[in-house]
Amino acid sequence: MKKLTITLALLLVTALCTAQKKNTQHDVSCYDNGTLAAHQLEKTILDGASVSVNDELEVGKQVYDQMAEKYTILTSGEKYEKVLGIMNRLTAQISKYNNPSTNANFGQYKSHYKIYIIETDEINAFTAGARIFVTTGIYDFCKDDNELVSIIGHEISHNELGHIGYHLKRRKMAQGFFGGFGDLATLVGNVLTSPFGQTDEGQCDLFGMDLSKSAGFAPCHTIDLWERMAEKSGEKSFINLFSTHPYSGDRATCAKQHLSKNYSLDCE
Repeated sequence: MKKLTITLALLLVTALCTAQKKNTQHDVSCYDNGTLAAHQLEKTILDGASVSVNDELEVGKQVYDQMAEKYTILTSGEKYEKVLGIMNRLTAQISKYNNPSTNANFGQYKSHYKIYIIETDEINAFTAGARIFVTTGIYDFCKDDNELVSIIGHEISHNELGHIGYHLKRRKMAQGFFGGFGDLATLVGNVLTSPFGQTDEGQCDLFGMDLSKSAGFAPCHTIDLWERMAEKSGEKSFINLFSTHPYSGDRATCAKQHLSKNYSLDCE
């Protein structure tokens, strides 16, 4: 009887914890440029291929090695401690949410996240295999911690929502579906240069704002960031960032809608 009582108590605690997880309402149609249906169909097909967290982590390590050869990477100092603290606060929120995606690996990256600052004036941030790279250019462009949160939360979301995995699944299918990934250097190059797509970028904005709000930051600052980026999008330093993030004006509008609908926040 005692064992039964303990088991029932554990099941009750588990049920309560599960019930308390938040559902995220992501209206990705706000970002639709006419390709949403095709994008969703591709994901349905790609979900038939399997990519493990370890597969993604290995690609992340290779990306780090490539960046370390090309740039000075900061892993200490005031700027680094700030982005590390922000990342840790945001990743702590992931377990509070139900899986808003079809990524079977959602929630399994938490212990693997690492963040780096790359010394370059280029305005950019990117991620692979739970490794997040923030340039000094985009760090300095952000006016405050809340804008940095927008950038870091967005990159965390690429991992949690399976977008890195989808790149690897495409490669696996190209190698014969059940084959390997082929040449790793080529794969890493594809991950770094291939755009995620408008709806994926949009969903990362939305889930990033969810994490930001849950961690106690001010997600309305996301809107200020994208509006300023839209104004600067013609400048050379923004070319790489906007090659994969091509719709900053729409991002500000969609962010406002998300925060108003889900959190009753009226961002001006």
